[in-house]
Amino acid sequence: MTYKIEPNIGDAKIIALPMVRNFSTGGGYGPEDTLVEGDRKIVTRKWQGHPPVDLAIIGKPQAPLREVVEPRFRGSAEFATRVRLPGMLYIKFLRSPYPRAAIRNLDTGKAEKMPGVHHILTYRNAPKTNPLQIELMLQGDIVAMVAAETEDQAEDAVEAIVVDYLDLPSVPTLAIAESEDAPDIREGKGNLLQMPANSPNHQAGASARWHHGDVNQGFAESAIVREFTYYFGGSRIVPMQPFSGVAMWEGDKLTFWGHGQDIYPSREYLAGWLGIDKDNIHFINKWNGGTFGGFGVRTAPFWGLVAHMAKVTGRPVKAMLTKSEELYHILHKPETVSKFKVGLTGEGKIHAFRYELHLIAGFTEALPQHVAGEVSKNQVELYTARVPHWEQVSYAYKSNTPMIGCNRSCTQQEVKWAFENLADELAEVAGLDPVQFRLLNVAQPGDRLYPATDWHTEMKKPELDHGALTYDCFASREVLEEGAKAFGWDKRNAKPGSMPGRFKRGMGIGISQHHPGSLSYHEDEPAFKTERGILWSADVEMDPTGRVILRSALPDSGTNHDTGMAILIAEMLGISSIDKIKLMWGDSDTAPKTDQWAAGRTCTVQGGAALVAAKKLKAELLRRAAAKIGADADLLDLKDSVITVKADPPWTITAAEVLGGQSLRMHGEVMAVQGRSLAKGVGACFVEVEVDTWTGQFRVTRVVYAHDTGKVINPFVAVSDMEGSFMQSFQVATNAIPYDKEFPGQMHNSIAFLSFPIPTIMEFPDEITQVFIESLEPRWFYGYKGFSETSIGSVPGAIGNAIYNAIGVRVSHPISAERILMALKQRREVV
Repeated sequence: MTYKIEPNIGDAKIIALPMVRNFSTGGGYGPEDTLVEGDRKIVTRKWQGHPPVDLAIIGKPQAPLREVVEPRFRGSAEFATRVRLPGMLYIKFLRSPYPRAAIRNLDTGKAEKMPGVHHILTYRNAPKTNPLQIELMLQGDIVAMVAAETEDQAEDAVEAIVVDYLDLPSVPTLAIAESEDAPDIREGKGNLLQMPANSPNHQAGASARWHHGDVNQGFAESAIVREFTYYFGGSRIVPMQPFSGVAMWEGDKLTFWGHGQDIYPSREYLAGWLGIDKDNIHFINKWNGGTFGGFGVRTAPFWGLVAHMAKVTGRPVKAMLTKSEELYHILHKPETVSKFKVGLTGEGKIHAFRYELHLIAGFTEALPQHVAGEVSKNQVELYTARVPHWEQVSYAYKSNTPMIGCNRSCTQQEVKWAFENLADELAEVAGLDPVQFRLLNVAQPGDRLYPATDWHTEMKKPELDHGALTYDCFASREVLEEGAKAFGWDKRNAKPGSMPGRFKRGMGIGISQHHPGSLSYHEDEPAFKTERGILWSADVEMDPTGRVILRSALPDSGTNHDTGMAILIAEMLGISSIDKIKLMWGDSDTAPKTDQWAAGRTCTVQGGAALVAAKKLKAELLRRAAAKIGADADLLDLKDSVITVKADPPWTITAAEVLGGQSLRMHGEVMAVQGRSLAKGVGACFVEVEVDTWTGQFRVTRVVYAHDTGKVINPFVAVSDMEGSFMQSFQVATNAIPYDKEFPGQMHNSIAFLSFPIPTIMEFPDEITQVFIESLEPRWFYGYKGFSETSIGSVPGAIGNAIYNAIGVRVSHPISAERILMALKQRREVV
């Protein structure tokens, strides 16, 4: 039986801004057909020659591609967890229970003799290209791996291995990392990680420093100066699908079924761990249950050991982690302390701003992107674009904790939690409404960063105009004003905590800036050849029957980015239904090289490569048709693989006739950079909560989630994606990493989701409304840009601010009933 999905966007609101306007613009929305930018006078055709007008399929609600979504629902999708091969062995792990320890003695004798055991891997026999260690620097570090005929036999053998550990001093928390007697885990170099001495952001005694103007002068000139400190306990987004991998050798050729966000980067890492040529690896990763930036083959070197054990045993092997094991390997949002000193003018404008970020960086020798690249490019920009004097100083410490990284986006909730609490507290100090305070202080179109490199060295972009970059496609005013209107912000408690009774309601807001999917340069643009970035590519093919095939190496994560890309090339090629497009994906043998999906850049970067390929395919098909029938190619039109000659009377020829039994395949490329020009996105979250002041329990009752989207490709998928975005960020707001209160650094991973619960339908808001502001990015096809992570950083702060408005006292992270009761108790004691 076949069912038809009827796409519906419910009460979502789509607000389209005009293509030509004199508001919400930094110069990109004049009547001209081109943009001319920077000292180099770079000319860009607006919308890449494809304006967002008279669109046939983009912007219309579309059900997901059937060939991608149906196998998920029917249970036939080949996740790595479901791969079954003849003679397959199963791997189980023995892991260290300590944040830091050394192996004094390891006895595998009994385990080796147990039924079904084929191989036990330890530091003694692991390959030199991918060794196991005798000194274990993290809880969950691998001590041994057992391959056996069944999972039960492997588990029994793991339990039979005897290990004598030496418990060593560790750095498991930020407080210990910053203490005077912290153990030095960097062999005499100290645990503070720093920018290189030749970096313009190097700072003695700190990890890094960015600055603009004279912050001390700014404080002296300010009418009001205040200091604030905020704590974030760390967190992580946990995917539902178990992490898994299967390795099978045929001679010197390895086939690996993996899990993660990519194909080719994982294949290259796997080749390095095995010491073989990457072309000898066939990597497959078609379906997965999401990783959200937190996990993949390339972030977990033990997958190389899985392949090694398959080689040693001569049998296919499979490793599937338990949920508790995943929590050891997934990238974390770090424990942080954010310290601010802010100077305001009499009217409430930020005049001077100092921000200190303190965090644990995980077990790494490299300064993490949180400090080296991300923080100064988003929320700091958002709140300092209009500030004459500011400074950011960061302190990051190597620690015996899992690696930090882009777990549902880099430096989002862990930083923006602090910024959005701060914004509300500053609004109160200034006597302003929180929305009005943000409208007064956050970046808006036309604001210039000068010199732009004060904010980040990556600002050395081709579009620099005498050292400056200007905000342009950036709907900050609209997400605040339209969001507030849809939410009913005017009904907010004028005085926090003033609602009578046991159950108190409150409203809060948060705002977030993010890059809009790393808007980049395609192969026909000059900057494609001059800018350093990562090459993304896609192929679009028309087979002899006229059917269109999209070849994309990215796995499908359930977010339906393939549906979005199919919609884009359908628009370019005049295809009326995306179900007419065949997808070939997630397999290194069938699709060209590309990078990983992440940070909302799949449709912008990978979709851009597909659009370039589709545009070339259309041009070549029409050229061949024109030659075949003796017509001018400019008089030809393509729709549903039929070419129409615009003549009187019109007549047609099919693409199949033009191709003459041959396929036509075109390749497109995009050079992915952090973003062209000052391409940014912005989002806001409005939250209403109800707090039970007797128990501390709270629930989110209403949400309005407003997003700067560019042209929305598929509103149906956009609504569901943003609902998931809110719930994942709700988890970050309410769930810290489950560290033991008595034994610092030891995590309660052993009971998995019982110790680290994820939100369910029971926590879903009673009402959630999406507001999409179609800002229409003029530098990219059809005016679209990425927004899957634009707003996600605003949620925790919005929830925290709503609780404050309800009960009149602030709650630290993670938000919990216990913390709410503690805060209420302290408030009563103070009163």
